[in-house]
Amino acid sequence: MSVALNFLVEVLHETFGLPRMNLHPDATFAELDMDSLTLTELSTVIEERTGLRMDRFPVTCNLTEAADLLDRAADALVEAREAREAGAARESA
Repeated sequence: MSVALNFLVEVLHETFGLPRMNLHPDATFAELDMDSLTLTELSTVIEERTGLRMDRFPVTCNLTEAADLLDRAADALVEAREAREAGAARESA
């Protein structure tokens, strides 16, 4: 399992009490009985724990796809920080 997928499984288990045995990579949020309100809460929990701003996951999304979205959001955050730092370095030079 990827780091993002492990993180997602931990959040779903700890925050929402979902059994680990149900949290396999192909499980969709719909199969886990997570509705749009719960998925909004999941996005909030992820942002609080990581600083990543996430759009609400679609209920049809599986955990692997959700982990990929987390990875892409983290990559975008790192790229934005690097661009800001590079711009600040050019301005001070």
